[in-house]
Amino acid sequence: MTWTPRRIDLATVGNLREVGGARAGTSAVTHGVLYRSMQLAGVSAPDQTVLQDLHLTLIVDLRTKVELEQAPDQPFAAYTWLDVLADSSMASQASMEPLFADPKAFETFLSDGTAEQYMRKAYLEFVDLPSARRAYSRWLTDLATSDGPVLVHCTHGKDRTGWAVALALLAVGVDEEDVFTDYLTTNDQFLPALRPVFDEVAAQGLDPSLLEPVLGVRAEYLQTTLDRVAAIGGLSAYLTDLEVDGAIRDQLAQRLLG
Repeated sequence: MTWTPRRIDLATVGNLREVGGARAGTSAVTHGVLYRSMQLAGVSAPDQTVLQDLHLTLIVDLRTKVELEQAPDQPFAAYTWLDVLADSSMASQASMEPLFADPKAFETFLSDGTAEQYMRKAYLEFVDLPSARRAYSRWLTDLATSDGPVLVHCTHGKDRTGWAVALALLAVGVDEEDVFTDYLTTNDQFLPALRPVFDEVAAQGLDPSLLEPVLGVRAEYLQTTLDRVAAIGGLSAYLTDLEVDGAIRDQLAQRLLG
């Protein structure tokens, strides 16, 4: 039987869903415990009501300092900031803005394979960067030791958040098929909301489908991260590197699987 995450489609909070029901052998993830979304800035009054009704007890923000200064979250619960990319030498979202302002440079970046290479490198950094290891270690520990519903997000809720949720699910034995199902839901849930961006690119005479490698997600991106984890000894070795020990993993399983 196919599982799909429960989407919560809001006008001002994109990519919001919860992963209850994801299969873990003979068990399943408890509903109403783990949510994911894009940033929580500029949330409308009706959408604030929906978020408040989730009774969140913790929000974990994986964005860079620049990103959160540009669009700080609205307060809905206790808040933790974990900068996954603090040690990254790659172009940040802010430093990529000139590309988007220059149609020719933008087209080159998107059409010659550079975008896919950029994304794959980013997903390797989720495993290799010291700042990423610190962030994801704290993420798993906080999730394991907290009470009540938790929401994790980055700017668009697809890459850093995608690995955060995938990692939590894999750590408690969720079937890889369901991990990929949740991850790829971004393409159905979030990309349609970016229609104005695609239309603007088309108005400049560019092929809007070229945006999909950077604004959407691809199975090979997540697979890149999984392959890197396998190369360093597998999930258990990686979690040990993150200082996520057996006790924390047991707590995580109790939190997510009930």
